[in-house]
Amino acid sequence: MQFHYGELDAHIPADAVDAVRQKFAGRKDSELYVYSQADHGFNCGDRASYNAKASALAHGRTLSFLGEHL
Repeated sequence: MQFHYGELDAHIPADAVDAVRQKFAGRKDSELYVYSQADHGFNCGDRASYNAKASALAHGRTLSFLGEHL
């Protein structure tokens, strides 16, 4: 399982991200990433919050993760 969060996301507060991080800590089958300067919907090219750098990094990490685990 892989989690991707935007650091600036007001819809998912930092304490919620920390709760997920703690819940999955130590599991080899999960990864959690928080993207600096990325807001909610940072991966959607149709939104004002789109962040090309964070999106590309998240996409690459996702493809690597799927390639490794599928």
